[in-house]
Amino acid sequence: MLHTLAIENYRSLHKLQLSLGRLTVVTGANGSGKSNLYRALRLLSETVQEGVVHGIAREEGLDSCLWAGPEQSSASALRGESSVEGLRSHNVKRTRMGFASTHFSYAMSLGMPEPDAGEAEDLRTLFGRDPQIKQEVI
Repeated sequence: MLHTLAIENYRSLHKLQLSLGRLTVVTGANGSGKSNLYRALRLLSETVQEGVVHGIAREEGLDSCLWAGPEQSSASALRGESSVEGLRSHNVKRTRMGFASTHFSYAMSLGMPEPDAGEAEDLRTLFGRDPQIKQEVI
């Protein structure tokens, strides 16, 4: 049985650590991230079962997996008094997610490589946006 789920910088989910019970019910207003939670679970499952390439292809590419919120949230949004407007972040280039169960855990980090400052321009010219994918079974 899974007992912990962690998701960071995936679509509208900035940082989420969720303790799971035998039954966990997810509720919330429209646009609060419920569907993205389910999508993250599906991506984790597909990555474990069929490989990361299949999972990312089903997501329609790496860009659609990355954090889509603002680079900085307003104080009123952090207090829950106003909504968080979605947009593509220019700084966040990595999503991380994983789960833990009684007998094993799984974590993955998907994102763009961060080259050294001197190499950055050359790499962008040569490779454009070459993804870096790391998987780790613990």
